[in-house]
Amino acid sequence: MRRKILGVSVDLLEPGEAIDKIEKYGSSIPDRYFVVTAYSEFFVLANKDKEFMDVINKANLVTPDGVSVLAAAKFIDLFDGSSLIKKLFGGLHVGSLVFRGKVGNTVTGVWLFNQLCEIAAKKGKRVFLLGGWNGVASKVTRILLKRYPDLEIAYDEGEKQVGTDLEVNERVISKINKFKPHYLFVAYNPVKQEKWIARHLNRLSVGTVIGVGGTYNEFVGDLPGAPRWARKAGLTWAWRLVLEPKRWKRILRAVIEFPWLVFKSC
Repeated sequence: MRRKILGVSVDLLEPGEAIDKIEKYGSSIPDRYFVVTAYSEFFVLANKDKEFMDVINKANLVTPDGVSVLAAAKFIDLFDGSSLIKKLFGGLHVGSLVFRGKVGNTVTGVWLFNQLCEIAAKKGKRVFLLGGWNGVASKVTRILLKRYPDLEIAYDEGEKQVGTDLEVNERVISKINKFKPHYLFVAYNPVKQEKWIARHLNRLSVGTVIGVGGTYNEFVGDLPGAPRWARKAGLTWAWRLVLEPKRWKRILRAVIEFPWLVFKSC
């Protein structure tokens, strides 16, 4: 079910449903099925960047990449238009649902990456990794080939500064189109990668394309994923803050600014 949170689209669906949609609508070339995995920071940034909001809202599938997105949807469902006092107590109620794992299941970029690579290996589909600088895309490729020896996979680190090197960008597009991947994963950093996909989508011979941010780093172990209990309790942000203190501004947007904007919007 497609919903709007702060004017930004998100599809509230189960993980298996997301895979089913990708397989149904983005399994052939050139379906160009554009998937965005949206976490709370995306909603904040989209409200400050109209181009980014338009990119997300025009995507074929927008998955909830974070418990806070599900919590926001639940809060809007229950307390939109309520009094200030009711909303304050409502926030506590929804918070308790989060800690008890009662707001639903996320569909993260990391999870989709793992699932789709496994599907590609089983069904003879091609995978292309774009971005992932400093050799991480190469590491991911080696790990995947060790796990799935018959997987058809290619990679390219692409532009070092996205949107600044036309020659490299054209080479990348040509390489992708020659390979014709069923799944194209783009790790050009959040926002930049989604804009890059939207700008070039009509030129790409691909099935499904997804922006995956730091997924490659997490996949190879450079950035350990949050424990299951932390993910279920909506504390992934705390885990990331411990691992990457320099991300504090981004984390503040996700855990302070996002819920405040949702609260004010109701």
